[in-house]
Amino acid sequence: MASLRAPPPLPAIPAPRELPVLGSLVPFARDPLAFLRRMHARHGDLVQIRLVNHRLVMVSDPELLETVLVGEWRNLHKDAIYELTRPLLGNGLVTAEGEEWKRNRRLAAPSFTPRHIARYAETMQACVDDWIAGIRAGTDIDLFHEMMELTQTIVLKTLFGDVSVDVSGAGAAIETVMNEFIAEVQGHRRLWPEGFPSRGRRRVARAIALLDDLIERIIAARRAKGLGDDLFSQLLAARDDDGVGMSDRQLRDEAVTMFAAGHETTATALTYTFLLLATHPDEDRRLAADPERATPVLQESLRLMPPVWAIGRETQATVDLGGHAIPAGIQLLVPMCVLHRDPRWFAEPDAFRPDRWVDPPERPRFAYIPFGGGPRVCIGNHFAMMEGAIALKSIAPRFRFEALGPVPPPAIPSITLRPKGAVPVRVHAR
Repeated sequence: MASLRAPPPLPAIPAPRELPVLGSLVPFARDPLAFLRRMHARHGDLVQIRLVNHRLVMVSDPELLETVLVGEWRNLHKDAIYELTRPLLGNGLVTAEGEEWKRNRRLAAPSFTPRHIARYAETMQACVDDWIAGIRAGTDIDLFHEMMELTQTIVLKTLFGDVSVDVSGAGAAIETVMNEFIAEVQGHRRLWPEGFPSRGRRRVARAIALLDDLIERIIAARRAKGLGDDLFSQLLAARDDDGVGMSDRQLRDEAVTMFAAGHETTATALTYTFLLLATHPDEDRRLAADPERATPVLQESLRLMPPVWAIGRETQATVDLGGHAIPAGIQLLVPMCVLHRDPRWFAEPDAFRPDRWVDPPERPRFAYIPFGGGPRVCIGNHFAMMEGAIALKSIAPRFRFEALGPVPPPAIPSITLRPKGAVPVRVHAR
């Protein structure tokens, strides 16, 4: 079994009272978002937390975050939590480090510039129009399921083009991985040896095998049709300065990363956005009458309910944070769920006010980071914003949704802040 001993406490950085061995695992597991917000309210912008054998320092100050995400990024790797995603994502852009990450980022970056992404607007629009055509006013739907179906279709068509492969099991496989991730991070499995073959871990292995098979079949179908204008074709054609492209394994890792991350996060964001609109009828009517408000509406939704609610880094060398020497082996936690509701940067931080993005006041650069920041900012940020805006502009003038459950719905703070279970809404025509 891996050692349950954490690195020693860091001097002068506040910490809560914690249990032997477990540290703060119990309150963190009970409600991670509420726990992190409580820690920030009690202890400030730097607070150390122990979760069994990991010592975390939560960083909630935008200036210090600029140090973490920009100034010291070379001395920081993705943290231990990201390692748990490696069986699914392999060594794709989310998990790769060092020279391999730099090379693959350079190969992929030209395909994700705003100018290049703009060419997929027509495909995205067609997918949204098809979804709208299949929805009937007066019916009840599971909003999260519908948004997952919509964004999965968009990702498949833009990533792989027009390939005929059955992807019906993909959503369930990703949901299995997400749900089991919780047990690894917040549950008793954190105390188990890494290789212990529990039923949950076997479920994850089967889900990943299904996704691997799916991606392999899609890649084979894409290659059989020849290169097109889709994102995967761009990756196939990309070459580095030595004329070398990505290996088959690298292509697999990037493809599954784009597929898994590309539709889960946007589906979650759209679900929360439509729920916020459902409970703020004035904002809903304003968007329906003026679809160009879609971007500030989406920005405000990403502030209140960021699909990626926290990111982590692990120090590889001693890092100075506000005069504190943080040694190697410490996990730095960047909590968007705390940062985005800080009253220092956002008036009425818990209120849904899209107008705050129409003519925003000056605020620190890293006070709002729904896609992360620095060199490792999410490469798909322009893709996601364009996709979300197209969906809002098209759906809001046609339908309004009546929430049939609590808003916000119970959520699972997994890799993303995904709703727990169905999100029932009633569809009404405008």
